[in-house]
Amino acid sequence: MTGGITGTTAMLRISGRPLKTCNGMSRRQVLQVGGAGLFGVGAESLAAADAAGLLQSAARARSVMFLYLFGGPSQLETFDMKPESPSTVRGPFSAIAARTPGLRICEHLPRLAACSDRYAVIRTLNHTQNDHNAAHIIQTGWPMPVAERGPANVNAAPNDWPAMGSVVAYLDRHRAASRQVPSYIYLPNRHGEIQLGGRYNRLGQYAGWLGPEYNALSTRIRKKAHLDNPYFRDCTEQELQFQFRGLSLGEGVTLDRLDRRRSLLEQFEEQRVGLEESGNTSIYDRHRQSALGMVSSTKLREALDIRRESPSLRDRYGRHLFGQSLMVGRRMVEAGSRFVTVVWDMPDGAPSGWDSHEGMTASLRDHLLPGLDQAVSALLADMHDRGLLDETLV
Repeated sequence: MTGGITGTTAMLRISGRPLKTCNGMSRRQVLQVGGAGLFGVGAESLAAADAAGLLQSAARARSVMFLYLFGGPSQLETFDMKPESPSTVRGPFSAIAARTPGLRICEHLPRLAACSDRYAVIRTLNHTQNDHNAAHIIQTGWPMPVAERGPANVNAAPNDWPAMGSVVAYLDRHRAASRQVPSYIYLPNRHGEIQLGGRYNRLGQYAGWLGPEYNALSTRIRKKAHLDNPYFRDCTEQELQFQFRGLSLGEGVTLDRLDRRRSLLEQFEEQRVGLEESGNTSIYDRHRQSALGMVSSTKLREALDIRRESPSLRDRYGRHLFGQSLMVGRRMVEAGSRFVTVVWDMPDGAPSGWDSHEGMTASLRDHLLPGLDQAVSALLADMHDRGLLDETLV
């Protein structure tokens, strides 16, 4: 998205005080870079072209599902095992042949090996941020701004670069029609919520300087106890209540009552004098209409209700939190969400996630790789059967 601005010193202003990044660019100026790829196009123009089908020749993808394995799976135990390397380099697992000729992946990923024709393995990606703050570059495409914190501070800050999903939400917000489902969502929780009682509010997942109105909407699935790991076990129906915070009707508020409130609000709005030409008012109106539309959206409630899926399909995904979250993500893509992040987060305890430290081998063998293999292979097959892979980037 930013290929046209690498190495330039152009000032790219939206609003607010100038603040240069390490690349020499002003942090609140990205969306007005004339002639610089995506960000050189006005949001309204881009949205209009998209609606008219003028962008379809350039790309088929209409939605993105971003599967975020926080902590980082080791390539030596997954898709680039280097079996001919010395024992000091290669991992403890064996490689097996995948369906793609010449591709060999980990023995604990047999389902993904069998469907390797549905994904591509890219072995040339790298970055220089060797700490937890790589969470920023993975989700935004930009190095973390370094002025306000060091590598020990993993929480989000207002001057972070916007997440890719937030950029999509920004563009969608500038379309004229209100949405019944959010553009950018985070499943099953915001990143960092199930570790240390939610003390972490990890960077990279938010809109940063683009503005909080473009943050993802996230559901919230709680743990049973401090050291509980819902990614490593089957979850109950009672646990899997996927709802977006702030978009569920309050206790005692029916859809009919909500409609009456909306009607009253619209009557007050009609009495406004002298504000009709205000650009800020127009933006506010779009935000309000979008929120009201989603609160009352039957499509949204149904998409979040995984009980509508057959038990056999849910079993294929796996009844653990990652598998069921992927299924909800697929349902949200079907409903119209444009950027869906599903995070396999790290609960409490070192071997509990992909940042497994000394417990890596056992954790990979017994939980991480089997869960990933089951859930992602089921997702790819399910999306293929529904024709969703034709227009969804996973």
